[in-house]
Amino acid sequence: MIYLGDVTEIQLNERGEILFSVEDSAGTLYYPCTLLTPLSGFHGVFSLPGLRVGCKVLICANPTDKGRSYYLLGGLLHNQDAEAISVDGVASVLSSERAEGRRTSNPDVADARAAYQVNQDYNGAHLEDVHIEAEDSWVNLSQPSGLTLNGSPRVSVQIPEGEDAIFRVSAGGVAGNRILNADPFTERLFNYLDTIVSKVTALERAVNAMAPGVTAGINAAATAADATAPGTGTPIRQLSTDMSNAIAEASALGILTPAAQVKDETSNQDINPYVMIP
Repeated sequence: MIYLGDVTEIQLNERGEILFSVEDSAGTLYYPCTLLTPLSGFHGVFSLPGLRVGCKVLICANPTDKGRSYYLLGGLLHNQDAEAISVDGVASVLSSERAEGRRTSNPDVADARAAYQVNQDYNGAHLEDVHIEAEDSWVNLSQPSGLTLNGSPRVSVQIPEGEDAIFRVSAGGVAGNRILNADPFTERLFNYLDTIVSKVTALERAVNAMAPGVTAGINAAATAADATAPGTGTPIRQLSTDMSNAIAEASALGILTPAAQVKDETSNQDINPYVMIP
């Protein structure tokens, strides 16, 4: 026999096993009811349906212990959950609506399922989907939308420590290790920038050190003879003025900000607080 009732109490026996009390509409109490796993059942290999007091469940008598113990076979959807399941594009439902004359006046069912949008969430549950939900967290396998994970308050991917542990994302069978490996790339990039900054700083110091002597030499030559610089057509005195102005402009720029400081003050502003990758 199969019975329909509501879970009224959940207990643990002396071994820590979960036992349920179920009461049917006539007030008959069935106890103890043992939980069945919907899929494989073995040590370390199991699946667990979410159950709580108030759930409407189907139970059957233990064939080896009739009338003294029972098994929970499954549960019934709440009406609001059942109404939330879409049947868009299901051929038999469309045929039924056509037979009732509702396809043209007020159709409840779309002719086909909506195709997925690249940058749009999928929040539905279709009759043809595989959907597992617990309050605001759920997993959905859908033909048009693929795999959808929704976690509240979090989605956590947990991998063990060790050389063989890996979190892999691939496209076309290839994992390019690009954005997930951004930190090492960024460190190498800023090490390279540090080298460039060191060379620019050294060059700036050398130019600043040579500038007074070069300027003094040109000024002395210009004072002695306001002649034209060979091959330029420009008076030496004008060249002296141009060089002095250039040196003054370069000096006004000051020493470049070290790349490490740029990294700390600028690039770290772009850290995404919602993604944590070791």
